[in-house]
Order: sequence, then structure tokens, then C-alpha cells
Amino acid sequence: MKQKDRKTEKVTTMTFFRNRNFLEGMALGGICGIIIGSVIAFTLGESGLIAMRRFIDNRFPRNRGIEYKYLY
Repeated sequence: MKQKDRKTEKVTTMTFFRNRNFLEGMALGGICGIIIGSVIAFTLGESGLIAMRRFIDNRFPRNRGIEYKYLY
């Protein structure tokens, strides 16, 4: 089989960095996430965040192994 008889297909790999719409959506989503997170944090305030963190810690306790009261 000769070289000129072969059918050559141009294969292009589509990486997500080449897709401009994907990059624009990723940047826009990141910016919107930062803005929404900041608005929620400022609305709740520090005391609200502490109360929410305490609620989450009580609701979903971490498995810390040995309790501190048993160390002494």
C-alpha cells in the first residue's frame, strides 16, 4: 500500500482549554460564587456564622478518637 493511497484523517483532541465558552462559564461561575458567598457571610455576620458552625458540629460530630477527659 502506497503512502498516497492511504486515507488520512485529521484527528483533533478537544481539550477543555480550547473551548472558549467553557472557560468563560467557569470564570463567571467562580465570580458569582465568590459574590454570593460574600453576601451570605456579611448578611449572617460573625455571630450567625459561629452559631451555624456550632449547630453543624453538634449535628455531625467528628470522630476524634479518644475524648480529652480520658487523657488525664
